[in-house]
Amino acid sequence: MFNLATNAEITTNATCGEEGPESFCKLVEHVKRRPGDRIQCGVCDDSSTRERHPIDFAIDGSNRWWQSPTIANGRQFNWVTITLDLKQVRSVLSSLLHARRCPTAFGFSSLGP
Repeated sequence: MFNLATNAEITTNATCGEEGPESFCKLVEHVKRRPGDRIQCGVCDDSSTRERHPIDFAIDGSNRWWQSPTIANGRQFNWVTITLDLKQVRSVLSSLLHARRCPTAFGFSSLGP
């Protein structure tokens, strides 16, 4: 098994922080919270090396991640599209996609022959 995404081109229609600094909070609903526990939040800012989360991070093999805009910024972010172009026709028998917890349904579709 090998990573087909290594030489792929990946794009998205929206990324957290593209329009300026934007706050986000990680969903950690699976962790029981006690009074006084802090919610895990951060800032996305495309102009900051430390606070940017571009789509390239999703396939670069590091622990960095792509961050979608928050739904609090508008209904247009209820649907975010990610496109992965493998640059050639391949026969893929199976795929593995890692995603963090999401407050909405997660869909995956494959287009092509």
